[in-house]
Amino acid sequence: MTYLILGFITGLSLILAIGAQNIFVIEQGLKKQYVFLVCLICSVSDLILIFLGIFLFEYFRSLITNNVELIFNILLFIFLIYFISEKLKFKYKNIDINDDKNKKSLKSVIVKTFGFTYLNPHVYSDTVF
Repeated sequence: MTYLILGFITGLSLILAIGAQNIFVIEQGLKKQYVFLVCLICSVSDLILIFLGIFLFEYFRSLITNNVELIFNILLFIFLIYFISEKLKFKYKNIDINDDKNKKSLKSVIVKTFGFTYLNPHVYSDTVF
């Protein structure tokens, strides 16, 4: 019972952290653009990552090295630099959340959702490890 309570409190503390993925989901919700799809992708991805963490991580532990973590960190850095540069370009335009000109394409939203989900090292510490 002690481990159940400890696991629940630890999981709750990890879920409550506002990370890059959560901010992206909140932003999409405020814009009312593809909200269900973004939440579905994030939920299914978390399910897959938790499954991998529980059942498959032990089998692949010897194969995972620090190089994998380095590669993910480099990919995340590139993705975040691109995302920040796009936000800075957008900052100097007139902002109107309900404006149809600000609507992103479905492909763009899906790519960003997968990027924030799978290139985020925090998601691996929360789910897999």
